Amino acid sequence: MSSFPLIEISGQPFERGRQYGEQTADLIQFNLTGYRRLFQHNAGLDWADALAQARRYLNPIEGYAPHLLEEMRGIATGATVSLNEILALNCRTEILSLGAIPPRDECTAMFVAPEATGDGHALLAQNWDWANIMRGGMVLLRIEQPGLPTVLTLTEAGMVGKIGFNSAGVGMVTNFLRHDHRRAGVPFHVILREALNASRLGLAVAAVYTGPRADSGNYLLAHAGGEALDLEATPPDVGFLHPQDGLLVHTNHFLTPRLQAGDVGIVASDHTLLRYGRAVRLLRAQAGQITVETLKSILRDHFNHPKSICRHPDPGQSEMERSATLASVIVDLTAAEMYVTAGEPCESEYYQVSGTRVPDTLKT
Repeated sequence: MSSFPLIEISGQPFERGRQYGEQTADLIQFNLTGYRRLFQHNAGLDWADALAQARRYLNPIEGYAPHLLEEMRGIATGATVSLNEILALNCRTEILSLGAIPPRDECTAMFVAPEATGDGHALLAQNWDWANIMRGGMVLLRIEQPGLPTVLTLTEAGMVGKIGFNSAGVGMVTNFLRHDHRRAGVPFHVILREALNASRLGLAVAAVYTGPRADSGNYLLAHAGGEALDLEATPPDVGFLHPQDGLLVHTNHFLTPRLQAGDVGIVASDHTLLRYGRAVRLLRAQAGQITVETLKSILRDHFNHPKSICRHPDPGQSEMERSATLASVIVDLTAAEMYVTAGEPCESEYYQVSGTRVPDTLKT
């Protein structure tokens, strides 16, 4: 059974970054090689130009989360690469968005509230669909940080975070969105990590709202206590969605009416609407009885294959344009457990990774 490396880091920002970089140096090089190719193909940027673009985000990151910039400095030191290269990994969404060919982060994300499950647990789930050439560069990262919750996140080696949950009961799954507003602000993946650092759900919401966002993205935030809020964020605006009948689904198009006019990503994704409707229908059919096993089945769904919830490379596309489900994740926030596949879930077994147990007082 395939699995992702589990990297455990702790200490002050630079020190934990150094530990991270040392343990994943080979994978960081793999990711740098892959993004060098993608930046050229998608955005027409050679490596020097891509690094110059990445440097533009240093000051916004420092103003928003200086501890994460310090962590990046540690990653660079540990992996023996430049800070600009680590910035390029953490700004990969923003750099790729500069080109005519959009990023392929076409994910399906779900939340199920306790009243809609069979065991009263709060569940998050996501298929992480991404460029197939980046298969093999992901890690599970457990981060112990003084004064903040312990974080368990699935991300790409060299990046500070993405999907996951923390010891305060806060969890998050996410989707790429593309809007006609962009600016030099805080990168998407830096905001994702800062939301995962939150000691309560309201602070995770604030992490999305407060930063000058560089690009658009969807943040599906939830808590072990059973509450969730979805934030559709563009650089100047944020729309929000609440669960309906204990269910919330998001794919790669805006659902907030005032943001739909500027949605340029929907044109590039001929299947986001289908994946959304399919996931909603499959969840509703099991409402009140949904379990982790139910979510596994939905995440393996092949309607509209290969551009299905369980995404497979399209043989009609070139190597550089193919996407696939590179990881599937289910988070049981109540039990503080994550279930993961390395690769398409239809071809992989989910394995279990434990987070730091959430105190019962945080579940109410």
